[in-house]
Amino acid sequence: MPIECEFKWKARTQEDFSRMLQVVREHFPGLVNGPLAVLNEDFYLDTPQGVWSAHNTALRLRCANGRFEATAKSQTKMVDGKAVRKEETLPLPAAANITQALKMLQGKGFWLGFPVEKLEIIFTITNHRRIYNLTDMNAVYELAFDDCILSACGRRKELKEIELELKAGDEKIFSSFAGVLKQKSGLNAPEKSKVASARALLEDEKK
Repeated sequence: MPIECEFKWKARTQEDFSRMLQVVREHFPGLVNGPLAVLNEDFYLDTPQGVWSAHNTALRLRCANGRFEATAKSQTKMVDGKAVRKEETLPLPAAANITQALKMLQGKGFWLGFPVEKLEIIFTITNHRRIYNLTDMNAVYELAFDDCILSACGRRKELKEIELELKAGDEKIFSSFAGVLKQKSGLNAPEKSKVASARALLEDEKK
């Protein structure tokens, strides 16, 4: 599966993101385009036996502004805000709603060696995302402000964070740039990813 690399920071308010965006514009020599508003409705799935979770893999159905796709994600390794994981995405362009998208995925029987014929929703993440694209001759980054609601077993949690994702370019230069942003913005890394925070809601419900 392809590897995704990004940095994350906690953001309590819009002012936190505005401060980060100002730092980006001061220190990024390329072009900053945006914002692009996107509504991501994410449905995380597993078999009744928890096969995907048992293999440290998350299975997600996403509706992004009406477009559906399925994504398998390895467990996120996060150190000082740097998150690295493997991802594989399956576009579902013919799906008009979540029911159709789920049927299309289940119709495969198996995907990436794991069963998808019988799946259930274990939690959801609704994310109002604002995206800025950062480009120059040597790199492409994506800066996003995520305003999320996590829902699991009738429990809800609000979560806001900032993400900077490497789309193209050198990872060492990307990490160095992220270090500058952390220092200049004064923002801290989150303790958990969004998925880990949603799973924590599930574990709290079991106690």
